[in-house]
This record gives sequence, C-alpha cells and structure tokens, in this order.
Amino acid sequence: MKIWWPWRRKRTLTLFEERVPWLGEAPDAKPIRLAPQGPAYLQRHPLNAAGPFYVGHGECMACGYPHVLAPDLMGWELDRQGRYSHCYFRKQPVTSQEIEQAVHAIHGSCCGALHYAGSDREILKRLS
Repeated sequence: MKIWWPWRRKRTLTLFEERVPWLGEAPDAKPIRLAPQGPAYLQRHPLNAAGPFYVGHGECMACGYPHVLAPDLMGWELDRQGRYSHCYFRKQPVTSQEIEQAVHAIHGSCCGALHYAGSDREILKRLS
C-alpha cells in the first residue's frame, strides 16, 4: 500500500511552521546572528617555537600527557600563581626521534590541542 501526500512535494517538512521565539523573547524579534569565528587551529599559542608543530591557543587542558611523550619538545606556560596553565612546543623536532616524539604527542593529546601544519608526506601519513 502506497501513501502519497501531494502537499509534500510543495513544501519541506519542518518541525515548526515558523520560528519559535526563546523564553522572554518578543515573537517578532529577529534571530541573533553571531559573528563568524575563525577556526581555533589557526590561532597558535604565542610561545610556540616557529615551525609546523604547534599547540592551539586556548586549547590546552594542562593534562601533562604530551610532556610525558615528548619531554624535550614541550614547555609549560605558568600563570601568576606559578601553576601550569598551557603547554606549547618550545622546540621544533629536528631528528627522526624527536619527530617520532612529536607525532606520539599529537596522537596522545587528550583534547586535540597539538597540531601539525606542515606538508611533509611522511609525517602526514603517520598522523592520519
């Protein structure tokens, strides 16, 4: 048995026929449009060493795990009370062992704050 609704072709099915205002909002109010924000991965932490490996600004949760995986490459930014507040790449990897540590640190980052913006195919292949 087929059911055909002729009105379905004329309009799309929606949950509401019109915009439903929020609680306390005027019924004829225009929807709020937020200014577009750039992707967080484009904003590097200012203490990162210049290079393709970086930590996104404001993305670190200070878990400390990347420091365990790459102790020679990672550094801590301290807040006013002397507590760890944000990690960063204090040194870019040069040797194959350091690149391996950086790749492991990116994979081990619990919140995805560590990034690679280079074009080395081997590193990109290991990160995928």
